[in-house]
Amino acid sequence: MECLAHLENQTCNDFEVVVVDDGSTDSTPRLMEPYLKKTRLAVRYVRQDNGGPAKARNLGISMLQSPVCVLIGDDIFASSTLVERHMNWHGKNPELNAVAVGWTQWNATGQTITPFMRWLGESPEQFAYKDLLAGAEPDWHNFYTSNLSVKTELLRSFPFNECFPYAAMEDSEVGYRIQKECGLKIKFLPEAVAYHLHPTTFRQFCERMVRVGCSWGLFHDLWPEQRLPPPTKMLSRALDSALRAIARSPLLTGLLVWSADIASLAVCPNRLMKAAYLCKFQVGYESRRDSDGKLAQHRS
Repeated sequence: MECLAHLENQTCNDFEVVVVDDGSTDSTPRLMEPYLKKTRLAVRYVRQDNGGPAKARNLGISMLQSPVCVLIGDDIFASSTLVERHMNWHGKNPELNAVAVGWTQWNATGQTITPFMRWLGESPEQFAYKDLLAGAEPDWHNFYTSNLSVKTELLRSFPFNECFPYAAMEDSEVGYRIQKECGLKIKFLPEAVAYHLHPTTFRQFCERMVRVGCSWGLFHDLWPEQRLPPPTKMLSRALDSALRAIARSPLLTGLLVWSADIASLAVCPNRLMKAAYLCKFQVGYESRRDSDGKLAQHRS
């Protein structure tokens, strides 16, 4: 509900809100009923069986009337000028393929921002904001739906691929398809700030890297021309072989993650951390092989 509270506090108030409940098991349906009766926002709430973020976004986009869609998540809190910043940019950039990505930072309240979270917030393993703030030109890799604005018509022409079961690479894959078929004009808007309330630990990050690895594998299977080597391949041959061997053993992988977690309390980042999360990535990357048949049906 805090996400919606921040939307009620926007400097721009001429917008609609579509809330897609992706099969929540908490109190969301019960809380939404009285909220819809009292809010001044133009809100529509729809619930679906749990189908993943891609399916949820496609459903929400199908309900939109606005020509521009600003995508955020339920743990993303918009700064008061976020909608206005995005809409002003699109007013000056009416091209169909014009896309704006804002800056998502850790929320300062409601969580303790640990040294690990500070590192993760600047790491390309999550978002490449450090590079974007340094002047790097954004591309399809930076199609981050935590804080992104796109023409609604474009998203209807390039829907999210529902084969991606997790919130990983399902958004960048859309950006890649747009870039490939009609070009992508993407702009980083550091002034369009959103705040992320998502306390996380190194161990939780490692489990997420399993899902990231799986999603990268699915992406590579869909688009062989973008078949970049997984991160372990960028290491020395000996270290790559060692990490692959560890990844094949749940016991060894668990021991490596435990050791890296302890080490991260003293030094963050450290080499042991990288070895641990790359092993988890490799586990996920190899696991996607079971989904090849399903993917072949959704390449369009």
